[in-house]
Amino acid sequence: MGSDLPDDVTARRDAVLAALAAKAGERVSGGAIARDLGCSRAAVHRHVEALRAEGMPIEATRAGYVLDPAADPVIPAAVMPRLTSPLAGPVTWTPEIGSTNDDAAQLARDGAPEGMVIGSDHQTAGRGRRGRAWVDAPGEALMYTVILRPRVSPIDAGMLPLVIAVGLADALDEVGVPDVQIAWPNDIIASGVKVAGILCELSADQERVTWAIAGMGINVGPVPEVASTRWTAGSLASIGPRPRREDLLVAALGAIGHRYAAWVEHGPAAVVAAFAKRDHLAGAHVTVGTAAGEMTGVCRGIDELGRLRVEADGEVRAVASGEVTGVNRKAA
Repeated sequence: MGSDLPDDVTARRDAVLAALAAKAGERVSGGAIARDLGCSRAAVHRHVEALRAEGMPIEATRAGYVLDPAADPVIPAAVMPRLTSPLAGPVTWTPEIGSTNDDAAQLARDGAPEGMVIGSDHQTAGRGRRGRAWVDAPGEALMYTVILRPRVSPIDAGMLPLVIAVGLADALDEVGVPDVQIAWPNDIIASGVKVAGILCELSADQERVTWAIAGMGINVGPVPEVASTRWTAGSLASIGPRPRREDLLVAALGAIGHRYAAWVEHGPAAVVAAFAKRDHLAGAHVTVGTAAGEMTGVCRGIDELGRLRVEADGEVRAVASGEVTGVNRKAA
């Protein structure tokens, strides 16, 4: 699955893993896989050993190979045929990466197409907003970045993180996650805990956006301890049935793709309305850190540019960039 492999080797390795994943927990003979893929048993063995070296829990026996049924691989060859939205890949996946956003940004600069997805089972240099580190347990999170080329002005692109957040929330609904809300500007809260974060970055001149990237990290399984977070960290598995990461990726790319296409084509009204139904801060008394200093007031949703609307002393101010440092629902 490594992106540094030749395309044909990567595709064949994905196909071997897909064959094992289709019968996870069952013994599959190397000869059967070789016949299906039109290659030698020796080639299948080499791919299986490479997958095991990457940490894939495959038991190799004389009678065949068994993938641990608890394994939760993301296999691009299995994902791609299921994508039907405007964000339809190509999808690449690696066992480990520094930062999916960093790699995606370089690919975007080099001309990679809109919809390309760069994902990994583990990030060694993952990051969130304002330089925060993103910490994950290998294989327990769904981490990926999508390359975008929105035909909007730079000022309108301020809505992009909310477009992504609404689409991701839609996808979590689709896979059965309960009580999904959005905390401006980039956190997904479900059943009172943070289960996902979003980091959008872009390159633009005064007139147009050249490229944008939307990075997402979703806590599917157990979450490492993280100090000094605004929201209590949790996982999808801690609040309900654990979805398969592959299914979640397909749902996310579909829902985000439809929200993104509608925003580019028709503007922000539908996103603003959808966000309002999931606004975790609506009506709360908030403290927001901005470049000009702290401000406090009652959260009144977002405007058409994705800015947080805060009411204080009868006046509503729009915050384009800031950090919600305090939330008091009783004071409101």
